[in-house]
Amino acid sequence: MIGRSSPTARFRAVSVLFAAIFLLSFATLSHASERKLISRVRPEYPPIAKRMKITGTVLLSVVVSPSGQVKAANFVMGEHVLLEAAQAAVVKWKYEPADEQTIEDVELEFPRDAADTK
Repeated sequence: MIGRSSPTARFRAVSVLFAAIFLLSFATLSHASERKLISRVRPEYPPIAKRMKITGTVLLSVVVSPSGQVKAANFVMGEHVLLEAAQAAVVKWKYEPADEQTIEDVELEFPRDAADTK
């Protein structure tokens, strides 16, 4: 019949709509606050990444308590072999106190010159 969509097509359309609403609400909730960083620990370059000359950037979504302590450092994207070193460093960071818990976007670089050293 002309003008009628199949149940499968309607299901797909509704699924896409709900997915879009979910993603938009998540994007709003995860907005970074850009709190001032008080102390920072540099990540140690993983030995295996050095041997393999793996470089790159690791992006983390960091949950910071009102007191400024890092509660969690969640992987967003980047080289997985660099992830553990990035998380180990970031959980030692300290931010300025705030009225509430915030989420900060953190980007850590693992540069080529560091991978080239032995």
